[in-house]
Amino acid sequence: MQTFASEILYHFVGRGRPENDKENFATLAAILGSMELQCCKVGGERGGIRLRMDPDRPLTDGEPAEQSVVCMCDIPRSSLPFHARRYGRFGVGLSRSVVAQWGTRPVIYIPYSERVIGNWGKHFSKDVQTVLDGLDLFFPNSPESRERTAGAPAIDAQDAVDEASGLIARDFRAFLKFWDVDLPDDHPENFYLEREWRKFGNLGLAPCLREIVAPDEYHEDLMKILDRHQSTGRYRINGPVTCISVQADA
Repeated sequence: MQTFASEILYHFVGRGRPENDKENFATLAAILGSMELQCCKVGGERGGIRLRMDPDRPLTDGEPAEQSVVCMCDIPRSSLPFHARRYGRFGVGLSRSVVAQWGTRPVIYIPYSERVIGNWGKHFSKDVQTVLDGLDLFFPNSPESRERTAGAPAIDAQDAVDEASGLIARDFRAFLKFWDVDLPDDHPENFYLEREWRKFGNLGLAPCLREIVAPDEYHEDLMKILDRHQSTGRYRINGPVTCISVQADA
């Protein structure tokens, strides 16, 4: 049986501060207290489907855009120490089957090379933007907001173009992730090995929480938060939740 994927998707909380156990514990405790993963801010705001493009933005962390998404990774438990080296030892494990029902799905990896000037991958996001700009240029009468039933046929050319533009931005461009093909597998900036999944908007944890990831000495305090939820009936947590520990790679 292959072990390249997991039935659990992981979200770790220590981005930018992987060695700060105290702060990462506090972040995880707050997440469990609210039973919600909040999406990234875009323009200082969260929620909904928000994207912001910056033509001068580099492929920082493999991202061509800012978007209001929650990120998880499809990594077998045995490979989590590599991931923890970048994101710390605190996080949650979520049922892949459950979150997939809410629109969570894998990103689309676009390979590029920092060593090769003018390679296709580094210019691909600009090509996508050119297509969107062309649709706006030749069909400029898009309404500021619109309602549409999923799967409903377009009523005219403008409606068809508006839906095509929205689909490209919402379901394609926001899920692009760029990775340098020349980086070795053990490089901390090799984002391809994260096997990332994304979902727009905040993510409620009660139906999908399966694991809490933290060093052993924090397990009791974190489980007490879940026990309070269960005793007060504030959240109905579906299924058993276990605690696991991960030691980051050196």
